[in-house]
Amino acid sequence: MCQLLGVSSNKNVNINFSLREFKHRGESNHHGWGFAFLENNDWKIIKEPYSLKNEDITQEKFRFKSKIIIGHVRLASCGEKIHKNTHPFIIENRVFAHNGTVKDVKNDKNFFLVNLKPEGDTDSEYAFCYLLEKIKLNPSEEIQIIKNEADKIKKYGKFNFLMSDGKMLYAYGDDSLYYVQRKSPFESVRLKDDQYEVNLSEIKDPDEEAVIIATEPLTVNENWIKISGLKIFKDGKLYSEIA
Repeated sequence: MCQLLGVSSNKNVNINFSLREFKHRGESNHHGWGFAFLENNDWKIIKEPYSLKNEDITQEKFRFKSKIIIGHVRLASCGEKIHKNTHPFIIENRVFAHNGTVKDVKNDKNFFLVNLKPEGDTDSEYAFCYLLEKIKLNPSEEIQIIKNEADKIKKYGKFNFLMSDGKMLYAYGDDSLYYVQRKSPFESVRLKDDQYEVNLSEIKDPDEEAVIIATEPLTVNENWIKISGLKIFKDGKLYSEIA
């Protein structure tokens, strides 16, 4: 299945360490990869419709830094294997990436789109448009709307997703999404498949705080917590949650 990677931090950070592991996830999810990150308060997205496993992740294009990062590797289940169907998606300064399949939502009149139109033909981008339309109807209730509508959508399959407005990182866990918080005092951690180990104190600023989110835990010796329902992260901390 597709794999998600998310970061919320109180400082601009890179994903060099996590990317070593995430690259392995591209081997079985070989239909696309993509990352969204903030650059001068504007979203920038890099993505391609082929395997991350074949990429040289030491290239400059992967050396971006941001307080919020959303990554995805794709195993296509709905939509062609083309660039416009590759996650993350961006609409009106929000970004979104999804793990799972909810393709019947596109054919249900209860999820009819009024104003927004997907560029591609994935169920993921369609669901993203639907969530945004609902939020626009009552922006003051955004968090509750995201939770309520996501609960409806997940009945059509699997609906794990990451979404951000550039300030918050929303993480909705249906069946497989986990997070870990990293802050001082930092310890040594080891990647699950890559087996690379590093003492985080050697690569982190002492006052850095970050939350890492992934479809499956990236490391073997950290306390990864399963996300059930909606959790909102800001500046490397859990900001709010609705189970």
